[in-house]
Formats: sequence, C-alpha cells, structure tokens
Amino acid sequence: MIVADSCSIILLAKSTILERASEIYKINITEDVLKEVIKGKDKMFIDALITERLIKENKLNIISYNKNIAKKLLGDFNMGIGEASTIAAALKQKCIIATDNKQGRKVATINNLNIVGSPDIIVSLWKKKKVSKEKAFESLEILKREGWYNNYIIEKALEDLK
Repeated sequence: MIVADSCSIILLAKSTILERASEIYKINITEDVLKEVIKGKDKMFIDALITERLIKENKLNIISYNKNIAKKLLGDFNMGIGEASTIAAALKQKCIIATDNKQGRKVATINNLNIVGSPDIIVSLWKKKKVSKEKAFESLEILKREGWYNNYIIEKALEDLK
C-alpha cells in the first residue's frame, strides 16, 4: 500500500501513468491531498480531472490520518497540509509514502518511512512489465519537464530502463 501526497499525484497524472499505477498498486490519499489536487479542476488541469475520475472509480482511496500528528508536523517542519497529512497517514498505516517534495522526503526519512518518488513508481511499473519501455521513457521525460527534480534523479531512472 502506498499513500501519496499532492505533488506525486499531480506528477504521476501529468506523466500519464497515475491510472496504470493505481491499477497495480493500492494508492491512497488523504482528503487534504484530494482538496489540493482538485483545486486545479476549475482551470481544467488534467491531473485534477484524472484524480477525480479515479476516486469515483475507486482506483484511488481516501484514508484518514491522525490530525494531531499532522498538526505537529505542520508546526515543526514548515510543510503544507497535504504533505503533513500524507506523512501522518503513512505513520498510521505503516506503509510506503510517495512524495516528490523535498521537505516531505526529509520528514519521511526522519520518521523512518519507506519513500518512493514518481520516477521510482514509473521504473517499477516497467520492471513489473506493466508498462512498455517506451511508455516509461515518455513518462520520465514528462517528469523531467514538469517536475522539480535534480537532473541526477531523472537520469538515474532513465539509466535504470536500459
């Protein structure tokens, strides 16, 4: 089971891989993450529309979290409610956290959570033969354009496909 923050949901949707990932992995989000992502619906952002559809189709699940822990994370680590609620949910569920947010990754590491990023999910789908190499390359190229990654992260993911 994976609990994903807004950044990862948005980037996976933009890279056209969120739906496939949701079919292979049990991906969960918090209500706060859903609210953050759905804000883009007014502007017809594809990530918001895809996320809303996947929720309706029960391919993404909304899970609860300990609000006191999230509040503490907000105060201690200067992060958004989406990241804080995701980390609180991952702590509650004892599951993997998907985050591409630098601060989220730092806090997840401090809390000994298993972390994956969007590039990791794309590479794992290819390794499991759930997407073609071409699709994985295409999705990583979109992440390279749309994300805020250090070049090394995407280059390593592209190298993993070879």
